[in-house]
Amino acid sequence: MFWNAKTLTADHYAASLRNHFGDGAVYRLQKEIGFVGKRLLRLPSTERSSFFDPWFTEENARHLRSVAQSVRGIAPDAANTAGTALRSAPRATPRIVFLHGVMPRSGTNYLQSLLELHPDVVVNPYGVRELPFLNTVEDARIYEGRFLRLYQRNRESFSDLETFCYMVSGFLRRIEAEFPADKTVVIKSPHTRMMRYFPYLFPTERCLIVLRDGKRAVQSTIDTWPLRFLGRTFADVCREWSFGTEAALEAQSRMSADACRLIRFEDAVASPDGTARDLLRFLDLNEERYPFERIGDLPILGSSRVSRRDGEVSWTPVKKPEGFDPSKRQIDWSPKRRTVFDAVAGDMQKKAGYAA
Repeated sequence: MFWNAKTLTADHYAASLRNHFGDGAVYRLQKEIGFVGKRLLRLPSTERSSFFDPWFTEENARHLRSVAQSVRGIAPDAANTAGTALRSAPRATPRIVFLHGVMPRSGTNYLQSLLELHPDVVVNPYGVRELPFLNTVEDARIYEGRFLRLYQRNRESFSDLETFCYMVSGFLRRIEAEFPADKTVVIKSPHTRMMRYFPYLFPTERCLIVLRDGKRAVQSTIDTWPLRFLGRTFADVCREWSFGTEAALEAQSRMSADACRLIRFEDAVASPDGTARDLLRFLDLNEERYPFERIGDLPILGSSRVSRRDGEVSWTPVKKPEGFDPSKRQIDWSPKRRTVFDAVAGDMQKKAGYAA
């Protein structure tokens, strides 16, 4: 009898939490408690669920797409899952392009600089240098739970992440209303978390994803943000690259060739002219208006080695040194670190084509 009463109380408490914050928020709370415990024990705390939403369903994602289309006045057949419809549709509004990296230090700054040279490209709209929409899906679900608890019956009228979809679509609609139709607006985010939602929340947008060799991406990350006690572990950084790369490869497989393009940072550094031409064709930008002669003068932004000031990395542009090539930087790891990387990210390194 006493045990049954305790069980009922626990069930009632769990139900109360769900009613107040939603299933996703309760899951996030449990996740945060586990996160703190792992940090205290110096165990890896980067979770795959932060990249692949356990609450994702195709049915709800399709509903989010219909909401996004309605808010922005997009005809259903113009969605990027329709393939060539992206290219055939007339441009009454500016094109919006999302530039993602598998993790910070993947090379999104360099790719954005290449695109920005074109006179018809606009970067950092409204001064927003990074816009990690998909990176905040978990937090958006917490907000939504708090919003819906104020009037419980609204739960019957809103689907999962629908309020988030209104926010995202509203921001994009503002860009469409205020920028000229002949412009291409580039929005950057150095993350590939929750990329499964991309073709649903952004039904006509194109996606560029920058891949980078895992070992150099990890080394650049810990050079920029040194590992500290109770901070991320080396294994955490390796897991972030592995999960981010997995999410990038899956995103490409879920979208048409007209909607998503993967770019290797190493290829962009080795052949910037060729990379620029490929991007211009992919985005339907006029090659004749692109100043290829200025590519060699592009400054360095946020290099973990060249851009240091007072011991920290600065994002102030600096002149590129002679022979600068971050894609060939030597990695000097201890045997232990090499073993950890191989165990955590070795398989993904091979899948991404960086086995050598």
